[in-house]
Amino acid sequence: MNRNKKDNTGYDLKQFFIGAEGTLGIITKVVLSVPRLPVACNVAVLICPNFKAVLKLYSLAKTHLGEILSAVEVMDRTSLEMVQKMCNLTVPFRMENDESFAVLMETGGSCGNHDSEKITNLIEK
Repeated sequence: MNRNKKDNTGYDLKQFFIGAEGTLGIITKVVLSVPRLPVACNVAVLICPNFKAVLKLYSLAKTHLGEILSAVEVMDRTSLEMVQKMCNLTVPFRMENDESFAVLMETGGSCGNHDSEKITNLIEK
């Protein structure tokens, strides 16, 4: 015999909204947080001999550029050659072998000189 009591109190509105995946909700208020554009922006392209060096560079960048590091992109030789071919572009640097990677880093901060100095210190390491 089942000892559970029957509950006829109506819909559980919380579960009703969850089950509807938000389609039954009405937005009544919105708050947007829009960050300001950085005052200073620096971009560097560094060539790494292999992927292990890319990981080491990324780790150093996170440590030394932390709050100003805004973007990191890694491109292998094949992808760069494809971009050159499909977009009729020339790349201003060369990758010597197939194991090389180009790492593009962008920083955005409030003091251009300070940010440039931090990037220079990273490159020297």
